[in-house]
Amino acid sequence: RYYVVTCFRVVRYDAASRSVIWEAWFSGPRNREQEDTMFATLMLFGQSHALSHQGVLTGVFQSEDAPDMTEITQYLPDTLYPDRHIPLDAYKSLEAEIDYVTSDGCAYGRAMKPNICEWGFGATVNSIVKPFMHAIKYGYCLDDPVGFLKYNCSTWTSLFAPLARNAFPAGTYDFSLKAHVNDSSDCARVFTEPITYNKEGQPEFFFHKDYEACVSMYSFSKHGAAILPESHEQIGFFPSVSLILQYALRLSPTQEARAAAEQKAMYWPKDAPILGVHFRAGDACLEDEITLGRRCDDFDTYMDKVDEVASKYNISHIYLATDSDEVIETLHKYSNYTFHFIASVGRGGLRNKIPIDDLLHSGRVDGCKEASDALMDLHFLAQTDAFVGKFSSNIDRVAYNLMFARTRSYHPVVSLDNEWCFDFGVKSRENGVSKTNTELYFC
Repeated sequence: RYYVVTCFRVVRYDAASRSVIWEAWFSGPRNREQEDTMFATLMLFGQSHALSHQGVLTGVFQSEDAPDMTEITQYLPDTLYPDRHIPLDAYKSLEAEIDYVTSDGCAYGRAMKPNICEWGFGATVNSIVKPFMHAIKYGYCLDDPVGFLKYNCSTWTSLFAPLARNAFPAGTYDFSLKAHVNDSSDCARVFTEPITYNKEGQPEFFFHKDYEACVSMYSFSKHGAAILPESHEQIGFFPSVSLILQYALRLSPTQEARAAAEQKAMYWPKDAPILGVHFRAGDACLEDEITLGRRCDDFDTYMDKVDEVASKYNISHIYLATDSDEVIETLHKYSNYTFHFIASVGRGGLRNKIPIDDLLHSGRVDGCKEASDALMDLHFLAQTDAFVGKFSSNIDRVAYNLMFARTRSYHPVVSLDNEWCFDFGVKSRENGVSKTNTELYFC
């Protein structure tokens, strides 16, 4: 038995009979923080503080009306704050498992230090998800990823918290769903191979057959839920990717300090909902559509969807992440909205003429500054309440994953092009396939 909170309705649910045996309605909380406080208080009644997979993960979390993000380009529920998909104790249990795998006390007797596969920043952070899945599924201790070169920060902890910094220091990991110890693959080696780059600045191992085999081993489009660690099977594919990204991408102390300063500088609203918008111009309008499956739309096209979402949920504040200096100069045209953005983020200039990957490889932009800027946009997009962007962008997909992980809910979202996907290193995205282009895209 466990408690589920849906909005302000509290339900005691018997997992064995799948029936409600007690319920009550509450009013009062009006935001996520108050609701979390109410939920934590109610959990004290009849719930143990032990984080047991066996006890917590018996529930069915995928409710009938939960969206399948791999099949839709927009999700606009009736309320801005929809029901939580993962109960709080289940979330703590899953996080405690990652805590154990990444802790100094991990006793599996074998470890992985994943190599970062650098492309654009969104793809770069997505590159560590499959190694994480492998470590959790087969029982490897995880050390901080390595390999920043184009994003020339000195170490992982220049941008992100050490993996060994526990999310729930007081939690205990229950081994009732322990990892499989029989790993017949060679993927622990493949995911930790030394990184070399070719003259175009592309990671050479990305094109190796053994790397292709290992990323394909964790391709949901090929194998379905069988790719998931056993403890993640009941929450599903999208939530699993979301929780791994949330854990891995926690800010370092330096980046936390920058985020606090930027939040204050842009007058982030404290008690009003905010809509996240990612408008990418610059090199996105230079890159080959056949390769990446993108199209270049003007800002008014985005704002048409912004108007639709904002009017439905009564939102007047917008956080804008963009590489376009020109768009920043036109925001006064949309006087019915208050825009928030980071003034110090690099925009325009060479980014309008040369793909960012080439600029990074040639050293014509500061890679670590670019990484920090992108991380700030990810951080603040994840703090918003609804989102408009394009799921052809890794940044947008990661941002929506982090939004979900923050509240354990599917927030309102509109993608102007593709459905959400995650399949790093595998061409499995069908958007754009036509008579003239039969090749799948990387996702």
